[in-house]
Amino acid sequence: MIRLENLTKIYYTEGRRKLVADRMNAVFPTGASVGLLGRNGAGKSTLLRMIAGTALPTSGRIVSDGTISWPVGFSGSFHPDLTGTQNVRFVARIYGVDTDALVDYVDDFAELGASYHALP
Repeated sequence: MIRLENLTKIYYTEGRRKLVADRMNAVFPTGASVGLLGRNGAGKSTLLRMIAGTALPTSGRIVSDGTISWPVGFSGSFHPDLTGTQNVRFVARIYGVDTDALVDYVDDFAELGASYHALP
């Protein structure tokens, strides 16, 4: 189980305050699959980094009775010199899933078009 208790995250960039999470409360039961959906900049990656422990909340806390597995919150797990497709194949092999099926699924879900297959 992962529980968010009054989780708040504020960033300061270029002298401006950016509120990313505002007293967020949630419970994610053990064994449940959860998807985070939102626009760019909505705070999805920040939330994952806080759950993974690689970013600290400004206030509030995250309580877990288990361990957080890789690659949660680690955008660094993707190799910057590979295409999106190549990165997905890499992660699929780590988890022992069908690489072609996962590549197709992500291609459809992410709607990145040609960018998904392009080198950075």
